[in-house]
Amino acid sequence: MSGRRFGHLARLLNLTAPPAAPGSGDMWYRSDTDQVRVSDGLAGESITVGPTGNVPVVRSTAWHNVPAYGNAASANVPDGRMFAMPFWPGRTCTLTSIAANLTLVAVGGTLRMGLYASDGVLPTTLIADFGATAAPLLGTIQATPTPVAVRPVLHYLICGRQGGLLNLGVTTRSTWDPMICPTSPVIAANRNAYYIDGVGGALPASFGAPAGTDQGVALTVQLT
Repeated sequence: MSGRRFGHLARLLNLTAPPAAPGSGDMWYRSDTDQVRVSDGLAGESITVGPTGNVPVVRSTAWHNVPAYGNAASANVPDGRMFAMPFWPGRTCTLTSIAANLTLVAVGGTLRMGLYASDGVLPTTLIADFGATAAPLLGTIQATPTPVAVRPVLHYLICGRQGGLLNLGVTTRSTWDPMICPTSPVIAANRNAYYIDGVGGALPASFGAPAGTDQGVALTVQLT
């Protein structure tokens, strides 16, 4: 460990793999995963210091659920409504694919998906627009964008309907998310997403002030 006399800053040893034989209390920074680690002196996985996010496990090429818990249900998606679901991986990773499940298809409709940064509370600037994917059949609809590097901080995944006739139903999860804060004290329904309305084309560069909170779309994301 190195330190600076003025300002009392300390810098942890920067590693891309666990040290060979760490002792109890040893700390280091894993620059490949952006995690601070500490050893309790025992063999096996080192302890991660700090929050692990709402997607704490990154199993390479496997699918991770957002939200990660709650009973599966079905919800109707209004045309032009973009849901923003909290996505906070516990380590640096790469998002390679994203999927949703359709339960009722609107004729000619599409789903648009994307990713926004946050200010630690609300969605802010657009990181990537994954485009609009046609929704002609029931079942899983998947977008495979250019891989996006994601830091272990709060982001928001976006999914919403654009166009089509009649109703479009998607699988959702009956659960609250502590990152979603309604402006009213009334407990009316599950709240696990912010949303904005009236998005008929590309996602806006800035998410802006949320129009409200609601039960959003259940997504799965493939991470490496």
